[in-house]
Amino acid sequence: MDSDRGLRFAVLGPVRAFRDGAELPLGGPQQRAFLAALLAVGGRGLPMDRIVAALWGDDPPARAVGTVRTYASRLRQVLERDRSRPEILLSDGDGYALVVPDEAVDARAFEADVARADASVCPEVRRDRLDAALRAFTGVPLTGVPGPDADAWRTRLAERRLDVLLTRLDLDLALGRHAAAVAELGLLAGENPLDERVHGLLMTALYRHGRQAEALAAYADARRVLEEELGVRPGPELADLHQRILRNDPSLDIGDRDAAPLPTPEPAPEPEQPSLPKPAALPADLPDFTGRTALVEELARALTVPAEERAAPPVLGLCGVGGVGKTALAVHVAHTVRYAYPDGQLYIDLQGVSEHPLDPCVVLAGFLRSLGVPKDAIPDGMADRSALLRSHLADRRVLLLLDNARDAAQVRPLLPGEGGCAVLITGRARLGGLPGARHVDLDVLEPVEAIEMFATIAGRDRVAAERAAVVDVVGLCGLLPLAVRIVAARLAARPSWTVGTLAARLADGRRRLAELRIGSLAVEATFRLGYDQLNPAQARAFRLLALPDANGLSVEAAAATLGETDVLAVEDVLESLVDLGLLDSTAPGRYRYHDLLWLFARQTSGRLDDTAARTVVPVRLLTHLLTVQRAVTGLVRPGLFTSGISNPTPPSGAAPTAEAASPLETASLLEASYTPGFDSAARARTWTFGNLDTMLTVVRQIAREGTAPAAAADLLFALDPLVEEGYRWCEVESAARALADGGPGPYAEGRASYVVGRVAVHTSRLDEAEEAAGRAAELAGLVGDTALRVASHDLLAHVAFYRLRPREAAGHLERALSLGRELGDRAGEMERLASLAYTHVELDEPDRAIDWAEDARALARELGYGAGEAYALYTLGMALDRTGRLDEAVARYDDALAICWSQGLRARESYVLLRLAETQLRRDRPAEALATAGQSLTIGREIGEEFQVGRARVALGRAHAALGDTAAARACWTEALDVFTRLDVAESAEARALLNTLRAGKDATP
Repeated sequence: MDSDRGLRFAVLGPVRAFRDGAELPLGGPQQRAFLAALLAVGGRGLPMDRIVAALWGDDPPARAVGTVRTYASRLRQVLERDRSRPEILLSDGDGYALVVPDEAVDARAFEADVARADASVCPEVRRDRLDAALRAFTGVPLTGVPGPDADAWRTRLAERRLDVLLTRLDLDLALGRHAAAVAELGLLAGENPLDERVHGLLMTALYRHGRQAEALAAYADARRVLEEELGVRPGPELADLHQRILRNDPSLDIGDRDAAPLPTPEPAPEPEQPSLPKPAALPADLPDFTGRTALVEELARALTVPAEERAAPPVLGLCGVGGVGKTALAVHVAHTVRYAYPDGQLYIDLQGVSEHPLDPCVVLAGFLRSLGVPKDAIPDGMADRSALLRSHLADRRVLLLLDNARDAAQVRPLLPGEGGCAVLITGRARLGGLPGARHVDLDVLEPVEAIEMFATIAGRDRVAAERAAVVDVVGLCGLLPLAVRIVAARLAARPSWTVGTLAARLADGRRRLAELRIGSLAVEATFRLGYDQLNPAQARAFRLLALPDANGLSVEAAAATLGETDVLAVEDVLESLVDLGLLDSTAPGRYRYHDLLWLFARQTSGRLDDTAARTVVPVRLLTHLLTVQRAVTGLVRPGLFTSGISNPTPPSGAAPTAEAASPLETASLLEASYTPGFDSAARARTWTFGNLDTMLTVVRQIAREGTAPAAAADLLFALDPLVEEGYRWCEVESAARALADGGPGPYAEGRASYVVGRVAVHTSRLDEAEEAAGRAAELAGLVGDTALRVASHDLLAHVAFYRLRPREAAGHLERALSLGRELGDRAGEMERLASLAYTHVELDEPDRAIDWAEDARALARELGYGAGEAYALYTLGMALDRTGRLDEAVARYDDALAICWSQGLRARESYVLLRLAETQLRRDRPAEALATAGQSLTIGREIGEEFQVGRARVALGRAHAALGDTAAARACWTEALDVFTRLDVAESAEARALLNTLRAGKDATP
């Protein structure tokens, strides 16, 4: 572990990992649950059955073990510096162990910090150390991590946090810090209504703070909750404390009681001083304020730190897009903590998003008058007014709420100078340049909060019967609080409308913003205020980046979309839009609009008549995506884009069409476009999967607008090696059909038709696949697209395979092999060698098949083509099985599976698992075969490959039959027969024959 001293893990909030301060990508919730299960046992090994139980309890999926191994492989890619020599995530028997020092895990470090605090003799030191330890909790432990073990650990950690927090609060009371403790305990009592320890501390804090009546009321509340929820009365300790408060028991006065100081000699009378004004300028709190409970608690805690513990006034800034609820939250929090500021509260709307924001000098004059300074005593200059404000706030406890701030320069003169006061600021932009300020970026509501707000305003009874429509409405509002409030108020004011009516009106994106208006409230007007602040570069970027149908771009894609080559300059513009609340940064270097802002930006572009931009901008983005995807495919399938694939030439004697002569309308842009450097095929694949939605969306837009069909076809064609592995088949086919049906010309139609056929063969629609392949081959010959001719023969070979016509398949493969060699497509050559091995297995020529497969494997290794090697190993395993070398076949299948797991080759994994199951049956291991075929079936279902589902059902039936369970075998083969009959493939005869063996009482194992 010496090489990874910088590795840290966090579970006291979201499950996260960091190396040298940089966060590591840990994958989805289930993969994080696997990591959390290993972290929970503190370095000990977890056997596989315990890992499966930790993640799925009593109902694991069929291929749970394979899934766990996939998680382990992916995490090793992230955690290990050298995957060939793991030092962190180790195999342990059939399971795993995570070897990290205790101090590298925040939960263990927290316990060590608590132990050090408890060893302190001085109460103040112990209190401060416990408080520092508690800061390790950044939210709900193991946030979003599923599984029974995660649930149990989450509960233990939450209980442990509460225990330590109550110890610290008990110390606060012993040290006389009653005022701050009251605020914190009030929130805790709401969160833990059945915990008598919390109620007892709250009652004590209130009593010592001189609020005896409120302490007694707190007891009454606790008693009521306990009786209603549990049917019990408070325990003897809480009841005794109640009696002691009733009789003002002196034993409760431990520490300095704020409202009852020790008697002192009566001072000599002083001249009577006029009382100072106590401004109470806060706007009224919203009666229907909804959600943000954890954030309210966090902000209230920050604003109620005891004054004597502050080095400076706390300054909190709430930032975010217009309409996200900054003012509502700030006002609500201000009312929540106003008791902690008995000398008053000042409020001002600084109008920072208006054309004429307030001059801070004018604001200072208003504040000074509110604090009792006569008008003629207010100096003229801003510096003098600011100094006078600080003087009047010194030794006073006043809360300042500065709403709608424009920038730091507007706010800085208004800040107090000493720690008794506090400042809460709202603004669309982060206010850089305010020392010590803490900024909170406010996001939209959680769905449940948005639904609650809608129901509160529109009427619960009215919307109860239309829950699904309510979900649609708040979704169409983008969960933006202002939008939800407006549509709920509109519904409340229109008795004849239903929620479904409202949802239908909002569904039309062209008029959605117009619907989000009631009285003086309008989402569009709120957005307009922010847009009008932009400089020309910001305004142009804001409008143009919304023109592609895809919402969400990397900084490189944004630069290409804007036609800029200086990526860093574009990033500066995008970051400035984030600061102004007009873009979201979803990850480092990635940006997207809030859905409603995206509509606003597109409508703004339309009003400004950016006609040329609306045509060229999507093409620029398409060009960028094609450039990067070509680089990805060149790594995933080496040699594909160095083989003349995008340089078709017309056949001899044919008249060159414009499309044939220049299939990429944007070739000059391609030359200048950003080209990334990927250090591995796995990272390249990750780029594709992260941008697939964007690519398919842009292809559909190009198909609709007809601006660059050949480039769109090339992009779909570049996705082909990844489509083979079963990723998003339906969406890829939908985009390809949209392009092919749009009359794009023979080049683009040919390539799009091929992609349609490619998906059709994988989804067992063989007639459609053959028709599409034939059309692609015809158009390839017309425009001289040799690469497409090769691909079409490959596709026709696939169809022949599935129709059990191996000699026909071999003919197509040999033709493709010859044409591909002319292009120099060595990766394609490797795949065709492996496919020929497959063919010769089906022709019962296994020795020849072994030679083909070994040649394919050698070429794949030479090229560094992992997916290709997995395919070669798969065919080699089949050939070895056919010659009776079963142990060798299993070894080759295991090698293939290791590659599939490391590279995420789901479809290939399913095929290999199926063949492995068949070999296990021949080795007389039916229980193993049952599990393996089940894993193959699960993947086949996940990726939607029905033919594979049918084949897996056949293997499952054989395993059941070998185990003597004829009823289960019959069910499997009946389902397989249904699948094959529906697909109209020859395998239906096999399934029917197997069912007949059961009737005849014959053996059905291979």
